[in-house]
Amino acid sequence: MGQNQSEFHQLWPVPILISKLNQPQTLNDDLLALFYKHKRQYQKSPAKSYASDDDLIKVYQENRAIKQLTKFIMDGVFEISAKVNGEHWQRMSLADIKVNVTGLWFQITNDYIFHEVHVHGNCSWSGVYYVQSGDAVDQQKSAKLGFKNGITRFYGPHMEHMAGCHLDLGNVYLTHDKFDSVPEDGKLVIFPSYLKHMPFPYVGEKDRVIVSFHAGVSADKKMKMNYSFA
Repeated sequence: MGQNQSEFHQLWPVPILISKLNQPQTLNDDLLALFYKHKRQYQKSPAKSYASDDDLIKVYQENRAIKQLTKFIMDGVFEISAKVNGEHWQRMSLADIKVNVTGLWFQITNDYIFHEVHVHGNCSWSGVYYVQSGDAVDQQKSAKLGFKNGITRFYGPHMEHMAGCHLDLGNVYLTHDKFDSVPEDGKLVIFPSYLKHMPFPYVGEKDRVIVSFHAGVSADKKMKMNYSFA
């Protein structure tokens, strides 16, 4: 008798790209100066925390720092898109692949400000760039929040199905349902827009300053979906 045959498939992984800008201090200093100037001009409340509109590329289209950051983001989006879509692009005979950053905004947070769990729409990729991590990586300065101070937490797509899930040693792998990104100056994290995530509350001597974005990818011809039964 022949041996039994089996196949193993690890299907539907979630791609995340983490990229670190080399020597980011000059860029980050320029961004901080621009963002705090913008905050002073447009903020209507006395709160320490502030979020801009998502039109920074349009408003500051001639700003060198915004241009440099946008280029870094576009390179990252192309890298992760090519990684997961390369064979599909080749099969579709696409050329002139373009990355479009459709929204770019900054957030200044402190005093335990945070956003609840959410996803982003109208784009294929989203991301966060850490301009100033502040005290987010210093547990000693945040006795109440510890390592969770200002982190960005991503939740696995299967998490919402676990409420009634039976767990034993056969599916204990399902308990690996989150990924924490610790803020670091010059760090860029790119993730699928459908992925649930949440920036945790932050408090520190310095503000936590980040840039968020939406991005899409296009080419020289439109993508067509095949809905036939062939």
